[in-house]
Amino acid sequence: MSTITAPSGASPAEFARLLVDDVEALTDELVERILTGEHAYAESTLITPDELREAVHANLDSVLRQLGGDPDEDLHAARATGRLKAEYGFPLAALLHAYRLAGRLVWDHMRAACTDHPELLPDIGGDVWRIIDDYSTAAAEEYGRAVADRTTRHAELLRVELRALLDGVLEPGRLHAAAQTLQLPVTGTFLVVCAEAGAGAADEPYAGVDRRLRDRHVASHWMSDVQTRIGLLSLSTPHLVPQVLELLRTEASGRVGISAPFTTPLEARDGLRQAELAMASLVPGAAMTETYGRSALPLALAHSPAAARELRDAVLGPVLALPEADREALIGTVRAWFDCGGSLVATAEQLHYHRNTINHRLRRIEQLTGRDRSDPRAAAELYAAVLADRLFGPE
Repeated sequence: MSTITAPSGASPAEFARLLVDDVEALTDELVERILTGEHAYAESTLITPDELREAVHANLDSVLRQLGGDPDEDLHAARATGRLKAEYGFPLAALLHAYRLAGRLVWDHMRAACTDHPELLPDIGGDVWRIIDDYSTAAAEEYGRAVADRTTRHAELLRVELRALLDGVLEPGRLHAAAQTLQLPVTGTFLVVCAEAGAGAADEPYAGVDRRLRDRHVASHWMSDVQTRIGLLSLSTPHLVPQVLELLRTEASGRVGISAPFTTPLEARDGLRQAELAMASLVPGAAMTETYGRSALPLALAHSPAAARELRDAVLGPVLALPEADREALIGTVRAWFDCGGSLVATAEQLHYHRNTINHRLRRIEQLTGRDRSDPRAAAELYAAVLADRLFGPE
């Protein structure tokens, strides 16, 4: 370590200005100390020797000038270093350690320069470590902002790639790049989930489910639209499908549609359409899941809500024209009768009415609709119309 001797009567600021004149040699010494004392720098292949020296020189020169009475209120060198290290992925602890090494270097040289003036050491030491603390804080703050910016950019890139897959606009030639960004395989077992969202932010479906899926070796990416939350799931093996379906079922807070499994992310658009239809085939207000293809008739109605409403109106028109109380009583009865497999006894028990009351209501339905429930084809039309009313009736 070279020693600079301050003239008699010099102030601490003058000591610092003497060191500014020797900043090149001090930079080399500090670089050596950093490479020796901090493994993150010594082992890194991200930052070049020239970049490291440039950052050290800028900070050391700024610190010494600050000590010499030429303040840099914005601490540009520290903030630039914090952002650079964040962009390169350096640990924050390594960055702060480098500043401590810089403080020790400046203190050592300042102490050596004022050997004949020991009474100044307390003030010099206080100034050195106060300034190093300011620089460390500024660098850490900028480091945090840079990490947040990088996280935001990465999240936006993920959202763009996911949206491209779900919209079906990703070119096949970009599949590998998109899969790498999303950390998904180009072939495997995939599902799309479409979950109905609630009215408020607190009602977001499947909040935190990505962590629970990850515990089951399932990667997932989620995005929210106005009325739904959509997820693209990548399963490590097809054998996990039953476990994933069970998890989604137990955590459903509203209607949830799930696609059939598919084998490449390029099929995500078809998967989303399947999931949307599966969700639409569920009764509004229900908290349950449905997998595409499992229930044929509700799915067929969901394919064309307009046609489903036309069917409902054609079959149930006279019933729908009744006063609300009568209409609800009749439709509720025939719906329960179908749910109970056509059993009068079970329907009466479910609705808490006498069998004669149930039978009377069913005969009235037959009269109004012109459909005899003992005729399989007529009963099928009646069932489809009641189901259409349940799925797509007036809100």
